[in-house]
Amino acid sequence: MKAFKAVLMLVVVLGVIVVGAMSLWLGRGVKLALEHYGPVLVGAPVTVGAVILTPWSGRGAITNLVIGNPPGFSGAHALSVGSVEVTIRLKSLVTDTIIVDSVVVREPEILYEISSGGSNLSRLQRNAEGVRGKDAATPAHSGGSKSLFIKDLTVTGGQVGIASSVMGQRSVKVPLPGVHLSNLGGK
Repeated sequence: MKAFKAVLMLVVVLGVIVVGAMSLWLGRGVKLALEHYGPVLVGAPVTVGAVILTPWSGRGAITNLVIGNPPGFSGAHALSVGSVEVTIRLKSLVTDTIIVDSVVVREPEILYEISSGGSNLSRLQRNAEGVRGKDAATPAHSGGSKSLFIKDLTVTGGQVGIASSVMGQRSVKVPLPGVHLSNLGGK
Protein backbone atom coordinates (compact mmCIF):
# COMPACT_ATOMS: atom_id res chain seq x y z
CA MET A 1 0.00 0.00 0.00
CA LYS A 2 2.87 2.37 0.81
CA ALA A 3 4.45 1.66 -2.59
CA PHE A 4 1.14 2.50 -4.34
CA LYS A 5 0.88 5.82 -2.45
CA ALA A 6 4.50 6.65 -3.31
CA VAL A 7 3.93 5.93 -7.01
CA LEU A 8 0.68 7.93 -6.97
CA MET A 9 2.43 10.89 -5.33
CA LEU A 10 5.25 10.67 -7.91
CA VAL A 11 2.72 10.69 -10.77
CA VAL A 12 0.91 13.70 -9.28
CA VAL A 13 4.17 15.63 -8.79
CA LEU A 14 5.33 14.80 -12.33
CA GLY A 15 1.90 15.85 -13.67
CA VAL A 16 2.15 19.21 -11.92
CA ILE A 17 5.66 19.72 -13.31
CA VAL A 18 4.55 18.82 -16.85
CA VAL A 19 1.51 21.13 -16.71
CA GLY A 20 3.66 23.97 -15.35
CA ALA A 21 6.28 23.44 -18.04
CA MET A 22 3.59 23.41 -20.75
CA SER A 23 2.19 26.69 -19.43
CA LEU A 24 5.63 28.31 -19.48
CA TRP A 25 6.33 26.94 -22.95
CA LEU A 26 3.00 28.20 -24.33
CA GLY A 27 3.50 31.64 -22.82
CA ARG A 28 7.03 31.89 -24.18
CA GLY A 29 5.80 30.82 -27.64
CA VAL A 30 3.07 33.48 -27.69
CA LYS A 31 5.55 36.13 -26.52
CA LEU A 32 7.97 35.24 -29.31
CA ALA A 33 5.16 35.22 -31.89
CA LEU A 34 3.93 38.67 -30.79
CA GLU A 35 7.44 40.10 -30.94
CA HIS A 36 8.14 38.48 -34.34
CA TYR A 37 4.85 39.00 -36.21
CA GLY A 38 3.77 42.23 -34.47
CA PRO A 39 6.40 44.40 -36.21
CA VAL A 40 5.52 42.80 -39.55
CA LEU A 41 1.86 43.66 -39.00
CA VAL A 42 2.17 47.25 -37.73
CA GLY A 43 5.53 48.34 -39.15
CA ALA A 44 6.91 49.27 -35.73
CA PRO A 45 8.75 47.51 -32.91
CA VAL A 46 6.65 45.37 -30.56
CA THR A 47 7.92 44.16 -27.20
CA VAL A 48 6.24 42.06 -24.54
CA GLY A 49 7.37 41.63 -20.94
CA ALA A 50 5.73 38.24 -20.41
CA VAL A 51 2.82 36.08 -21.47
CA ILE A 52 1.26 33.84 -18.85
CA LEU A 53 -1.21 31.20 -20.03
CA THR A 54 -3.05 28.64 -17.97
CA PRO A 55 -5.07 26.88 -20.67
CA TRP A 56 -6.74 24.41 -18.29
CA SER A 57 -8.40 27.34 -16.47
CA GLY A 58 -9.03 29.62 -19.46
CA ARG A 59 -6.85 32.41 -18.05
CA GLY A 60 -4.13 34.38 -19.74
CA ALA A 61 -2.21 37.59 -19.26
CA ILE A 62 0.17 39.78 -21.20
CA THR A 63 2.38 42.21 -19.29
CA ASN A 64 4.32 45.24 -20.45
CA LEU A 65 3.14 45.28 -24.07
CA VAL A 66 4.71 48.15 -26.01
CA ILE A 67 4.06 49.07 -29.63
CA GLY A 68 6.73 51.49 -30.76
CA ASN A 69 6.39 54.27 -33.28
CA PRO A 70 6.74 53.70 -37.01
CA PRO A 71 9.71 55.32 -38.78
CA GLY A 72 9.44 59.11 -38.94
CA PHE A 73 8.06 59.55 -35.43
CA SER A 74 10.22 60.38 -32.44
CA GLY A 75 8.06 59.54 -29.42
CA ALA A 76 8.98 56.73 -27.05
CA HIS A 77 6.09 54.60 -28.30
CA ALA A 78 2.59 54.75 -29.75
CA LEU A 79 0.91 52.41 -27.28
CA SER A 80 1.86 50.69 -24.06
CA VAL A 81 -0.17 48.54 -21.69
CA GLY A 82 0.87 47.51 -18.19
CA SER A 83 -1.16 44.31 -18.37
CA VAL A 84 -4.11 42.65 -20.05
CA GLU A 85 -5.76 39.77 -18.21
CA VAL A 86 -8.40 37.61 -19.88
CA THR A 87 -10.60 34.79 -18.59
CA ILE A 88 -12.44 32.70 -21.20
CA ARG A 89 -15.13 30.11 -20.59
CA LEU A 90 -13.36 27.10 -22.18
CA LYS A 91 -16.52 25.17 -23.04
CA SER A 92 -17.65 28.11 -25.19
CA LEU A 93 -14.74 27.59 -27.60
CA VAL A 94 -16.68 24.74 -29.23
CA THR A 95 -19.95 26.70 -29.51
CA ASP A 96 -21.14 29.47 -31.84
CA THR A 97 -20.46 32.15 -29.21
CA ILE A 98 -17.13 32.46 -27.43
CA ILE A 99 -17.77 33.75 -23.92
CA VAL A 100 -15.11 35.89 -22.30
CA ASP A 101 -15.90 36.21 -18.61
CA SER A 102 -13.55 39.12 -18.01
CA VAL A 103 -10.98 41.39 -19.63
CA VAL A 104 -8.95 43.68 -17.36
CA VAL A 105 -6.66 46.26 -19.01
CA ARG A 106 -4.32 48.07 -16.64
CA GLU A 107 -2.29 51.20 -17.34
CA PRO A 108 -2.89 51.66 -21.07
CA GLU A 109 -1.08 54.66 -22.52
CA ILE A 110 -1.71 55.99 -26.02
CA LEU A 111 0.72 58.61 -27.33
CA TYR A 112 -0.74 60.34 -30.38
CA GLU A 113 2.04 62.03 -32.34
CA ILE A 114 1.37 64.38 -35.25
CA SER A 115 3.97 65.18 -37.88
CA SER A 116 3.90 66.57 -41.39
CA GLY A 117 3.22 63.06 -42.72
CA GLY A 118 0.15 62.45 -40.53
CA SER A 119 -0.14 60.71 -37.18
CA ASN A 120 1.67 57.72 -35.77
CA LEU A 121 -1.61 55.91 -35.04
CA SER A 122 -2.95 56.35 -38.57
CA ARG A 123 0.37 55.10 -39.96
CA LEU A 124 0.18 51.98 -37.75
CA GLN A 125 -3.39 51.41 -38.95
CA ARG A 126 -2.42 51.83 -42.63
CA ASN A 127 0.47 49.41 -42.14
CA ALA A 128 -1.84 46.79 -40.60
CA GLU A 129 -4.46 47.29 -43.34
CA GLY A 130 -1.72 46.88 -45.97
CA VAL A 131 -0.73 43.52 -44.50
CA ARG A 132 -4.38 42.48 -44.27
CA GLY A 133 -4.86 43.54 -47.90
CA LYS A 134 -2.08 41.19 -48.96
CA ASP A 135 -3.86 38.36 -47.14
CA ALA A 136 -7.13 39.15 -48.94
CA ALA A 137 -5.95 37.01 -51.86
CA THR A 138 -5.99 34.01 -49.54
CA PRO A 139 -9.39 32.27 -49.53
CA ALA A 140 -11.46 32.92 -46.43
CA HIS A 141 -12.19 30.16 -43.93
CA SER A 142 -15.36 28.43 -45.07
CA GLY A 143 -16.49 27.36 -41.59
CA GLY A 144 -19.35 29.01 -39.72
CA SER A 145 -18.67 32.34 -38.10
CA LYS A 146 -18.40 32.72 -34.35
CA SER A 147 -19.53 35.59 -32.22
CA LEU A 148 -17.82 37.00 -29.16
CA PHE A 149 -19.53 37.92 -25.89
CA ILE A 150 -17.54 39.80 -23.23
CA LYS A 151 -19.30 39.70 -19.87
CA ASP A 152 -17.04 42.20 -18.08
CA LEU A 153 -14.48 44.72 -19.43
CA THR A 154 -12.48 46.95 -17.09
CA VAL A 155 -9.84 49.53 -18.05
CA THR A 156 -7.95 51.32 -15.27
CA GLY A 157 -5.03 53.73 -14.96
CA GLY A 158 -5.12 54.91 -18.58
CA GLN A 159 -3.50 57.96 -20.12
CA VAL A 160 -3.65 59.67 -23.50
CA GLY A 161 -0.83 61.88 -24.67
CA ILE A 162 -0.36 64.11 -27.68
CA ALA A 163 2.84 65.42 -29.23
CA SER A 164 3.37 67.57 -32.28
CA SER A 165 6.19 69.30 -34.08
CA VAL A 166 4.22 72.52 -33.43
CA MET A 167 4.62 71.80 -29.70
CA GLY A 168 8.35 71.16 -30.11
CA GLN A 169 7.73 67.40 -29.72
CA ARG A 170 6.71 68.01 -26.11
CA SER A 171 4.12 65.56 -24.92
CA VAL A 172 1.02 66.53 -22.98
CA LYS A 173 -0.63 63.64 -21.11
CA VAL A 174 -4.13 63.45 -19.70
CA PRO A 175 -5.33 60.69 -17.34
CA LEU A 176 -8.36 58.72 -18.46
CA PRO A 177 -11.20 57.83 -16.13
CA GLY A 178 -11.66 54.15 -15.42
CA VAL A 179 -14.02 52.25 -17.71
CA HIS A 180 -16.27 49.36 -16.75
CA LEU A 181 -18.54 47.81 -19.39
CA SER A 182 -20.70 44.71 -19.21
CA ASN A 183 -22.35 42.35 -21.69
CA LEU A 184 -20.58 43.38 -24.91
CA GLY A 185 -21.12 41.61 -28.21
CA GLY A 186 -22.88 38.34 -28.73
CA LYS A 187 -25.13 37.45 -31.63
